Amino acid sequence: MNGLPMKRHWIFFLLFTLAFVVPMNAQINVPTKGKKVDAKQKDQIQIDEQLASQFYREQNYEKACELYEKLYEKTNQISHFQQFIECLLHLKEYDKAERELKAFAKKNPGYYKTVADIIYVYTIQGKSDKAKKQFNEIMKDLPDHAPTIRNLSYAFQSRGLNEMAIAVLEKGNTLLDGKETFYLDQAYIHQSSANYQEAFRYYFLELEAHPGQYNNVRNRLQTMMFYDVNHSISDELRIALLKQTQEKPDNLEFAQLLVWFALQQEDYDIALAQSQSIDRKTHDQDTQINNLSGICLNNKQYDIAKQGYAYILNKGVSSPYYGQALTGSIKADYLKLRASNSTETKAYEKLSKRIDEAYSEINTNDLSKLILIQADILTYQLNKSEEAVALLTQTIETVGSKQDKAELKLKLADIYLYKDEVWEATLLYSQVDKSMKEEPLGHEARFKNAQLRYFIGEYEWAESQLKVLKAATSKLIANDAMTLSLVIKDNLEVDTTGMELNKLARADYRIYQQREDEAVVLLDDIIATGNEVSKAHALFRKGEIEEKRKAFETAEQLFMQIMEQYPYSYIADAALMHAALIEQNELKDKESAKRHYEKLIDEYPTSIYTAQAKKNYRKL
Repeated sequence: MNGLPMKRHWIFFLLFTLAFVVPMNAQINVPTKGKKVDAKQKDQIQIDEQLASQFYREQNYEKACELYEKLYEKTNQISHFQQFIECLLHLKEYDKAERELKAFAKKNPGYYKTVADIIYVYTIQGKSDKAKKQFNEIMKDLPDHAPTIRNLSYAFQSRGLNEMAIAVLEKGNTLLDGKETFYLDQAYIHQSSANYQEAFRYYFLELEAHPGQYNNVRNRLQTMMFYDVNHSISDELRIALLKQTQEKPDNLEFAQLLVWFALQQEDYDIALAQSQSIDRKTHDQDTQINNLSGICLNNKQYDIAKQGYAYILNKGVSSPYYGQALTGSIKADYLKLRASNSTETKAYEKLSKRIDEAYSEINTNDLSKLILIQADILTYQLNKSEEAVALLTQTIETVGSKQDKAELKLKLADIYLYKDEVWEATLLYSQVDKSMKEEPLGHEARFKNAQLRYFIGEYEWAESQLKVLKAATSKLIANDAMTLSLVIKDNLEVDTTGMELNKLARADYRIYQQREDEAVVLLDDIIATGNEVSKAHALFRKGEIEEKRKAFETAEQLFMQIMEQYPYSYIADAALMHAALIEQNELKDKESAKRHYEKLIDEYPTSIYTAQAKKNYRKL
């Protein structure tokens, strides 16, 4: 080594050896060739191993230490030596641990963990100068070999010496000069130390150096957010991402990462704006913008959805998503009107005219979706159900898609039921159930058919179908089936004559037909004279009607009456959720909303509303 001190001599020899013998994915406990033992010795070794392990678990480190030392002398196995060192450290025999480690290093220059262990022994003794000197010598002789660098860093991490682990990786970045980087390793160390800003910085460096690592970086960030109980990580990540995209606006990976993050946080406007910004540079984001607009539509963000669809429509018919965007834009307008419980005939007439004009601009796949909206408008808003029936019947005969045909039939059945043509409706529901048997649309048809039978008093038939649907893959259908089944079962148990249930069924049917005034008369009668099962149901239905009529205070009182008088009702969790949403969004009583979300989370943990209650509670 031409003048190198002896300490540096063995350190350099260790690292030089590692550069050729340690594989990229080597584990910390690298197996070495042990001494040969005969069968009798082998049996005794196994007995001693079990006994030593037991002593160690029981924290009897003196006996464990003695056994592991003897085992290492017999077998020369690294695992025995390592446990021997651990016992010495527990016993605070640091001088002996240092001597043994140095002796081991001379015999086993290929076992890199020894270097970190010696520095660790100095560190826990408070000999920082010795630890620093030893570390500096290692750093001077660090070879430009990625596996050696990475595994030495792992060794320091295993001892909790994270700063040294990071320093090794940083030196490695310099030595390899871009041929390989250790940014992901550095990010992980900072992440495990809860130093999230530094973790983000290294993840971003990795993404900048290796764009192909986008999915890996995104998945790691998602894992961090999964454990983000108080949203502190998300807040830091939002700031870091916004800063990164502002400083490097031409980096598409950062821009896409911001879109992904915004969607995770339900910041749909940011996600859409960023997607449009990317598209202006690449002209290839139509698919993402169309999908994002659909997500906004499903999450009742109608104005943002319309902005996304408008962006595609402005590109003209050359966009492959022009038809979907036109359909989506119309659907957003319709759903927004419905969500506001608008009864303005002119608005619906204008929308109906837009649909008529759009028929010629879209293909067959999008046509049926527009016709479904048109049928709704004609039936429920413009009192033209016969026109809706004719339109649907004609379209059913022309469409080729099995899915589209089933959707159109389902809508036609709904309208027949609305018009009191029960047997036409049940026939169509049965056809869709049969043709789409194990699919969500088939389950929906079966539920609607069971609901129809409930409306007309055929409770046994309805129950037989609902029993099957309780196990449906769609949570919404399964929950609806469970709720309706409980309505029937609980009422019949309390009143075997079925008189109260008949009133409830008639009231529910009137609500379905949008004959709310007639329904309220029936519901008031139940509230005045019914039993505790039927009263809870009647209060809930009346609360929904008042909510639709925008009598929010009355609705909230009705829902809370259920909670106060019938807290064990099958409908109590739904009533509590409705009350909290009204308080949060309409009455602006955030404290009451928070209390009721807490109550829902604590007292109804298995409710389908619990997840949404947690999300809303966090926002408040």
